Amino acid sequence: MFLPVGNHDGGGDGAAVELPAEIEELSLGSTGVLEDRLSALPDDILHSILIRLSSTTAAARTSVLSRRWRGLWAQLPEIRFPFPSDPAAVGPALAASAAGPALRLLHVACRDDAGAEAWLRTAAGRLVAGGELYFYNRTPGEERANVGALSWQCHTFQLPCFETAARVWLRLGFVDLELPLAGVFSRLTELRLEHVNLDCESELGDMVSSPRCPVLRELCISIARGLDSLCIISETLERLELDMLNGLKELTINAPVLRALNVHACFTRRKPVAAIYASRLELLWWSDAFDPNFVVFSEMANLQQLTTFPIPVYGRFNFRLLQDSVMLLQHFPVVSQLDLKLNYERDLNKYKYLMASVFHLLSICPGVRKLKVTLRDNLKVDTPCTSICACCQQLNWSTSYTLDILEEVEIHNFRGSEHDLAFVGMLFGMSTAIKKMTITLRHLASPSELLHSLGNLGTCFEIKYDTSEVSYEPPSSLFPETPDDQCD
Repeated sequence: MFLPVGNHDGGGDGAAVELPAEIEELSLGSTGVLEDRLSALPDDILHSILIRLSSTTAAARTSVLSRRWRGLWAQLPEIRFPFPSDPAAVGPALAASAAGPALRLLHVACRDDAGAEAWLRTAAGRLVAGGELYFYNRTPGEERANVGALSWQCHTFQLPCFETAARVWLRLGFVDLELPLAGVFSRLTELRLEHVNLDCESELGDMVSSPRCPVLRELCISIARGLDSLCIISETLERLELDMLNGLKELTINAPVLRALNVHACFTRRKPVAAIYASRLELLWWSDAFDPNFVVFSEMANLQQLTTFPIPVYGRFNFRLLQDSVMLLQHFPVVSQLDLKLNYERDLNKYKYLMASVFHLLSICPGVRKLKVTLRDNLKVDTPCTSICACCQQLNWSTSYTLDILEEVEIHNFRGSEHDLAFVGMLFGMSTAIKKMTITLRHLASPSELLHSLGNLGTCFEIKYDTSEVSYEPPSSLFPETPDDQCD
C-alpha cells in the first residue's frame, strides 16, 4: 500500500512511501478499506506506546491523530520535560493529569524556574509511594563559569516536604532555598541538592537526619553557599558527598553504617573543624584541608580506599595542601587501596622527583595492596623544592623503600616515555608481589614491548587505550551522572 507524502497545506513533491506489510495488515479492514485499527488497541497498550516517547510534549502531540488519542497522554504515570524545556508547561501538564494515576516520575530540565515553586508543591502531593523527582534549573554556561557573580537569581525558593518520594534530585540555579520546617520525608532514600544558596540559620542537618529522613541512604550536597555548620546524625546513611560548600566552618557526621564519604573543597582558606564518626567507612575521598588537631575520625577498621587532593611532586606549589595530604596519609597508614593524583612538570630532568614522591608517599602507607596513580603533567613551578624536601635528598629508592605487599597497580595517563618505563621498572624492583598491572595510555601514546619484560614472573599486564584528547581524570563523584548531565 502506498501513501502520499507532503506538507499539511498540500505542498510537497507528491512522493509516496510504501507501508511495510505488517503495518498494512493492521491498517486494512476485511473490506480492504483503510481503518484506524491502532486506535482500537486497549488503553494500557497505547499508554505503553506513549510512555516510550521522548517527552510529555511529544506524547501530547499524538492527540492530533484522532479523537481516540486525545487526553491519553494525561493518563500516563510519568511527566517528562527534558532539557531544554519550557517550565511554564509543567503546571498545565500537572493540572491536565490530575484525574490520572499518581505520578511515579516527574522530570524537568530548563533554564528558568518560573512557576517551579508552585508545581513542585503540587507534585509533592501527587507522587506515588517510591516516586522520583528530577528538577534541573540550569544556569547558562557563561554564568556557570563564574558562579560567585550570580546576582540574577535572588528570590527565595520554598522547598516542599516530599513525603512519598524515594528519590529527589534538585539543581536549583543558585536560588535562595528555604527548607521545610516540618514534615517527614518518610520514603526518601536518595537526595541531591546542587547549586543552591542556603540561609546560614537553616537547619539542613536537621532535615536530612534520621528523625525526618528515616530511610535516607544516599545524600549529595554540591556547590552550595551560606552554610556555616552542618551536623548530620543518621542511622541509615550509606553514601555522603559534600562538594564545594563554600563558607563551611564546622562539620559533624555521625553515621554508623556510612560506607563512602567524599568531602571536596568545603573548608576554603580556613582550618577545617570536623568530627567524623563512621565506624564502617570503606571509601574516603578527602580532597580538602586537613589538620589532625582539628579533624577527628573515629576508628575505621573497614577503611579500604583513600583518595586525596592532587599532589604536586616538585616545588612549593600550594605547600599547605601538600602538607595536609601527607598528614592525611599518616593518619591512615594501614589503608589497603591508595588513589594518588600527581601533578608534575613535563621537564624530564625533574622526573626523578615524581618517582621519589610516589615512593615516599607509599612509605607512609605500608599496608597498601592496590595503588592507583594518575599522572598529570600540567604543573608549572616557579619556586623549587626546599633543601629539606624528601625528593631532594637523592635517596637510593631501590634500597630505601620496599613494597612487600603491593599486589595491584593502575597507572593512568601513561606516555610510554623512557622515564615512564623507568618508573614501572622501579615499582617491580621494590615489590615482587605485584600480580596485576593495568596501564591506560595517554592519547596517541604507544605501548612499548619493554613493558612486559619489566614485570615479575606471572604478572598480568592489561593495556588500555584512551582515545580522547582529554587527560584521564578519575570520577569526581561517588554518584552516577544525572539524567541531564550530558547537556552541561
